[in-house]
Amino acid sequence: MIRTKVDTLWFKRCCAFHLQFFPDREALSKLCGLQGSIERDSTAPLLRVPSTSLHMTVVTLVSAATQLSIPNDEVWRLNGGRWKEVADRLVEETPPFELHFHEVAASEAAIFVKAEEPPELRRLRSAISHATCFEQWRPTPPRIAHITLFRFSAEDRLPAVNFDAGLLPTGVKVGSLKLLEERVYPSVEINILSEPLLRGKST
Repeated sequence: MIRTKVDTLWFKRCCAFHLQFFPDREALSKLCGLQGSIERDSTAPLLRVPSTSLHMTVVTLVSAATQLSIPNDEVWRLNGGRWKEVADRLVEETPPFELHFHEVAASEAAIFVKAEEPPELRRLRSAISHATCFEQWRPTPPRIAHITLFRFSAEDRLPAVNFDAGLLPTGVKVGSLKLLEERVYPSVEINILSEPLLRGKST
């Protein structure tokens, strides 16, 4: 059984920069229904991610939690213009792809839905990670596609997560992304810097 970890950043002001995917209305409706299903059947200390904040992070360019020698906004001021150009270009060279969410999973930090990482997403993450570096910081994206549904407000033993499998959003099409500045965690208050379209041709 997993012991949950308190999310100390929850709804706090922060400064971070991410490339993220936000699901369409149909997928969002299913995700919200899934959140409701889990909440009804769980006694865990859940922090529900607001519907407008539900997203999949492709890559984090500057993390809210990373300790650098200068403030994050200064890191972005020095590097952001170049990183934005690189990220926008790499996204536009990537063909659209689908995410097939097949499972609700839990870790000590979150409850989330996950999908296998499509090759297009893997290549995009790798390309951006190799093009982005500051001091010892380099993005290390996850190896799965996932959308976080809940964080935790307290340490507790997490019982089995029950949910209605019919509420899983399958076959979600990814055709555009958002490069954004996160001002209140978890992507509650954001400043959108660009919205590149995936235009590449499938091989």
